[in-house]
Amino acid sequence: MAKEEVQDRYGIVYFIFVLLGTGTLLPWNVFLTEKEFYDVRLHVQPYNGYITENFMSLFCLVFNTANLVALGFLVKFQKHLSLRVLVLQPLVITFIMLLSTAALALRTKIPGDLMAKFTLPSLALMGLCMAFLQGGTMQLASIFSISHIRGVVSGIAVGGLVTSVLSFVSQLRAQGGGGDEPQTADDVAPAAFMYFSASAAVIGACIAGYWSIPMLPYGHYKLLLAGIIDDPKERKMLTIDEDFEEPLLTVVERADNGPSTSTGSRNETTRAAIISVESDYTIYSRTWQQRNAFYIYCTSLFLCLCVTMSTHPGISSFICSVDNPAKVSPCASRNDRPGILGRIQGDLFVPLLFVLFSLGDFLGRFLSGYGPWAHGAPKPLSILTYAVLRCGVAAAVLFCHLVTPTPWLLDEYLSQDYWPWAVILLLGCTQGHLISTICMHAPSTLMPTEQSKYGPVTSFAISAGCFVGSFVSMGLSSVFQSH
Repeated sequence: MAKEEVQDRYGIVYFIFVLLGTGTLLPWNVFLTEKEFYDVRLHVQPYNGYITENFMSLFCLVFNTANLVALGFLVKFQKHLSLRVLVLQPLVITFIMLLSTAALALRTKIPGDLMAKFTLPSLALMGLCMAFLQGGTMQLASIFSISHIRGVVSGIAVGGLVTSVLSFVSQLRAQGGGGDEPQTADDVAPAAFMYFSASAAVIGACIAGYWSIPMLPYGHYKLLLAGIIDDPKERKMLTIDEDFEEPLLTVVERADNGPSTSTGSRNETTRAAIISVESDYTIYSRTWQQRNAFYIYCTSLFLCLCVTMSTHPGISSFICSVDNPAKVSPCASRNDRPGILGRIQGDLFVPLLFVLFSLGDFLGRFLSGYGPWAHGAPKPLSILTYAVLRCGVAAAVLFCHLVTPTPWLLDEYLSQDYWPWAVILLLGCTQGHLISTICMHAPSTLMPTEQSKYGPVTSFAISAGCFVGSFVSMGLSSVFQSH
């Protein structure tokens, strides 16, 4: 009689993976949504004018460079690293850096140039940590099931939405200045401290969740089968079942290095592998388009993130309400209208744009589960065309009401406030839909012997798109400002 598999009771392990997905992109989301804080803190005398004028573009460039280099390393060497190195250690480093940033937010007398010298290396370190978390959390989830992989992906989308909303609320509760009076470091310090501290608490919860997985019956069972933890007696009892489910990542026992997660070859051929080979050979088309489907999908991922990063957040963070009195960056904290409307048309306008982008990204991922593309892999060139057409959405940002350090040269065809709201929402929605669609179907385009490419190569394409998009953003900002 077959032994029944241990169940994930109450979905506790699933929700831990949602939490880990949230923590994976938390460093990026936290610093991305604190543009108003750095607008003030980096202007404390003495400060570096180039850094203050281009902080968001420099942020994207530094963060994504470190992330891209680390992912390039992981493409080749991830299979040799333990889950402790890939998940736990990056979480601990991120936790320490967020706490340090929260403490630094209260040191309001620190000059802007010193603040920049701390912030930019911190961004590089957290970009590196995020690369390890991207690979590690997906590798850990793949030991469990497809639903747990979806949990990580869902957590990433939820994390972006939660951090942008949290940033908006923290700034809403902050003391706004009056009229054209600029905010000071003392004005923005309490909200920033609360925001960075809350983000550190989320990372702390991720650390606790990671530690608790092997203590839960379902987590212990799956890690035991995968060879991540070792109990020879219990392993023998659990693997006599002929209906044993092969994990997505094979565990190879090595005499020299001990057990390690890998997608390397095995001596034996399982029934699951035979079915996979038959399925892949059936799907694998003879046409050029489908022979190269995986690489076209990855090119589309690259274009998707490159197009987004070319205008958001490096340029979109300079959008102000058309009723904002500011003539140069940053936007005035409020206009002459009373109450929350004055704040929304003031210092809350950009945080609201980040909320709308994250909401659009979340909706796009949700909508990817419906329609014809949800039930079958779309044609690769259709996906590529979709990615190229998003250029029109991103370009619309350039014609909104931009208040840059020097006058913006392009005409404001989309100056009314509802235009940037709609454009940013659409930009986020199309990004979430495209990324989710590609990630769902890209594995089916690979042969069984090529499955190990999926995680590292797709992550590398995403980071490469962000990296190149950061340069494009800086170039556009320079070309379309008067000097």
